[in-house]
Amino acid sequence: MSKEKSKNLKVIGEGSYPGGDYEKIKVIGKGEISDDVWSKETKIIGDYHIKGNAQMGQVHVTGALSVDGELICNRIKVIGELNVSKSMKTNMLDMRGFLNGAGDVELEIMNLKGGLNIPGLFNVGDLQVNLLVAPSKVREIGGEKIIIKSRSFLKQSYTLEAEVIEGDNIYLEHTTAKIVRGNDITIGPCCYIEKVEYRSTFTNKEKNSKNIIKVNRI
Repeated sequence: MSKEKSKNLKVIGEGSYPGGDYEKIKVIGKGEISDDVWSKETKIIGDYHIKGNAQMGQVHVTGALSVDGELICNRIKVIGELNVSKSMKTNMLDMRGFLNGAGDVELEIMNLKGGLNIPGLFNVGDLQVNLLVAPSKVREIGGEKIIIKSRSFLKQSYTLEAEVIEGDNIYLEHTTAKIVRGNDITIGPCCYIEKVEYRSTFTNKEKNSKNIIKVNRI
């Protein structure tokens, strides 16, 4: 990928714009960037589509952002929807809405109020999720601190389905998984776990006899 001279991109309305190296991108409306893009600061209010890879510093989205390639950024805040067709890597994601990550996702810190669909590997340092919209699905979660809850003022609960959840400290609600593995594990309400492997402590707060939980010390 070759970079063009740094410049700003400001979009109001609709349109298609070239990729390149931008200092700042500000979008109010709907449109697309036709190729790979770099930017230090990006602000989107509306619906935007990047038809390539995106490497960004600070990103703030109110609406929807779709990236056909990989997304690499320092910090991203989303109110709405984020769709990434390949891998995603960022230091911090603060989101209210739904994350669709078609490839592997790697995050240091993630705070999500909404839902997610990640068919690949999901590696995260500190994960806090409150499931508020639609059923969520992740193939495999690996992290240090993992908290999954489903609590809303409307008293409607949503679920997370995963094959493997592995971390140092894990708390789960409304989660279905084949294997949960870690040091300190707490299983909260409405969980259906086939197998739990723990090193230090295990707490089962759910008294529902329908749960299938097998505990092994490792």
